[in-house]
Amino acid sequence: MANSAMLIVEGEVCQEAVFKWYHGDSSGTKNSRELSLKAKKHLSAMGWLFWYAPKKGRQELRYQSPKGKVYYSLKTACKSYIDEGVGEGRVVARDLESKKRSLNQENQTMYESVQSQPPKRRKKLKKQENQPKTRGIVSTKRVREGPLPNSSRNPNPKTALSWLIDNNAVSILAKVYYSNKAGNPLKKGRITRGGIQCDCCFRVFTLTAFEVHAGSANHWPSANIILDDGSGRSLSDCQRQVRESLMITSSKVENPKTMEDNSYQHESDEVCSACRNGGKLICCERCPSAFHMNCLGLEEVPKGDWFCPSCCCGICCIECLSGDIFLTCQQCERKFHVGCLRLKELNDLKNYQTGKNFFCGHSCEKIFSGLRKLTGKPIPMGNNLTWTLLKSGACSDSDTGHAHALEASAENHSKLSVALDVMHECFEPSKDVYTGRDLVEDVIFSRGSKLKRLNFKGFYTAVLEENDDLVSVATVRVYGDRVAEMPLVATRFRDRRRGMCRVLVDELEKNLAKFGVQKLILPAVPSVVDTWTNNFGFSHMTYDERSELLQYTFLDFQGTIMCQKLLKTDGYAHHFEVYKGIVARFKIPQL
Repeated sequence: MANSAMLIVEGEVCQEAVFKWYHGDSSGTKNSRELSLKAKKHLSAMGWLFWYAPKKGRQELRYQSPKGKVYYSLKTACKSYIDEGVGEGRVVARDLESKKRSLNQENQTMYESVQSQPPKRRKKLKKQENQPKTRGIVSTKRVREGPLPNSSRNPNPKTALSWLIDNNAVSILAKVYYSNKAGNPLKKGRITRGGIQCDCCFRVFTLTAFEVHAGSANHWPSANIILDDGSGRSLSDCQRQVRESLMITSSKVENPKTMEDNSYQHESDEVCSACRNGGKLICCERCPSAFHMNCLGLEEVPKGDWFCPSCCCGICCIECLSGDIFLTCQQCERKFHVGCLRLKELNDLKNYQTGKNFFCGHSCEKIFSGLRKLTGKPIPMGNNLTWTLLKSGACSDSDTGHAHALEASAENHSKLSVALDVMHECFEPSKDVYTGRDLVEDVIFSRGSKLKRLNFKGFYTAVLEENDDLVSVATVRVYGDRVAEMPLVATRFRDRRRGMCRVLVDELEKNLAKFGVQKLILPAVPSVVDTWTNNFGFSHMTYDERSELLQYTFLDFQGTIMCQKLLKTDGYAHHFEVYKGIVARFKIPQL
C-alpha cells in the first residue's frame, strides 16, 4: 500500500446506501454509480480507506476497513460492514476534500506515515506470572539516607570546571588566561577546584566572576578562558572533547533496545505502562505499550484489535489506523487525524507548523516556543543564585553563528553532567530492569526510545546554581497546557534546609503557569510526601484523577505516591486580581 495511490472520498453518512448496494437494489447505470458513490462515502465516514493497487498492468480499487482488513470489491466491503454490526461503527469524521492531496505534498516532511507492515503482535493478553518477580518491576526511586563518602561532605563545589577536572580534561594549577576578541590576555591565573586563582590578586574566582574581573561583558567565560599551554584550547573545547569521548564510550555499551530504531516494533513491553508492574497485560496493536485491565478501568478484554490511549486520536479518541494520515503534536506528544483537526476548525494547518514541528493548537505552540526561548538563559534570583533551564541537544535562541552554537552545546552538556552527579548523590541507582540502563541519566539527557515509557525526549532539566556551584536540580516534561510532570528533584546534602529546593521549584512553577500549564504532578517517595503536601502545596492524586490522564505516559516508580498541584496560570491570576479589586471596591467581607 505504501506505493499505492489513495482515492480520496469525502465522508457522508448514508447507511442505507451500503445495504442497498450489497443487496443489489439499484437499477440503471446512473443510479448504480450514484449508489456506489454514496456507499463509499458512508464507508469513508466510518473510517474506511480506498486505494488503488496495480494488477496485471492496470489499477484495481481496494477497500480497507478500520481494523486494517482489505477487500477487493465494494460488495464484500459492504458485507463486512453489515456483518460487524452497524451499531459498532464509529465515525471517524474526515474532511478529505481535494485540498488534502496538496496538503500531503506540502507537509510530507512533518506527517507520520503508518503505512508500513502492520505490527506482528497477535496475542491480546501477555502473561508473566511465571517470570521472576523482579521482572515485574521496572524501577524504584530510593532516596539516599546520607551523603556518599568523599562527596557531599566535601566542601568542593560541583561546577563545569570541577567536571572537567574529574574527567582529566584539565589539570589543577594549569595556567589559563582570559582572552579578548583580538586574542590578547586580559587576566591570567591558575585552575583550582574552586575556580580560577588570579595571578594579580591571588583571589579565587568562579568562571563567571573571573570574566567580570577581566573587564569583559561577553557572558561566555568558557569560550574565552584559554589554556596557556600552547594548544590554544578554550575550556569550551575541553568540554566538547570530554563529551565526544563519553559518547564514544557510551555507544560501545549501548543497549540496542534503547536506541531509536525498530527494535521494539514487533514485541510488546513486559510491564504495565501505567503502574510499572508485570502480570496479565493487554498489548497495544500499534505500539509496544501494555497495560493491566484494571489500570485502564476495563472489566474484560476488548474484542478485536485494541489500541492504547497514546495511539488514539486526541480529538475523536479513535485509533490512528494503518493508512491513516495523522500528525503528532511536538509538545503534548498526542496524535491527531488530519480530518479531525479540520473539523476542529484548524483549517489552515500551516499556522500550527514551525519548521518541521506540528502543534495541535496555540497553547502547545506557545509552550514549545516559550520553553525553547527560556532554555540556556540564566535567570538571576538574587543572593548569587542563578536559575537555568537546560535540555540536551537544544540551546537558547541566538542570532550568533555555528561556532557559538557548538560552544553553547558543550556548556549545556557539561552542566547536565553535573546535574546528573547531583541526582546520583541524592538517589540510589535506578535502572530499568528490562534494558539495564540508568533511568536518571536517560531523563537528564532526554534520550528517546520506541517504547513510550522509556521515551524521555520531552524532558527538560532545571538547575539552581550558587556562584556557578550547582546546588539543586529538577527534571520536568510538559504535556501541553493540561499537565506537566516533575519526577526527579534533588538538592545536595550540604545545601539542604537553606530553601534551595523552594527557590528552584517556585521559579519552575512560575514559568509553567506563565505558559498556561494547569497542573504539575510528581511521584513522591513516601518518606517525603508530607514535605511536598505541607510545604509545597501538593495533594494526593485519586485513582479517578490518574485515570483521566491515561493518554499521557508519566515516569513513575515502584512504591511512590503520585501527587499533584494546580498551578495559578495567567488567566487565573487575572481573574483573581479582578476579584480582589471588586472586594476592595465594595468592601466585601472575606471568609
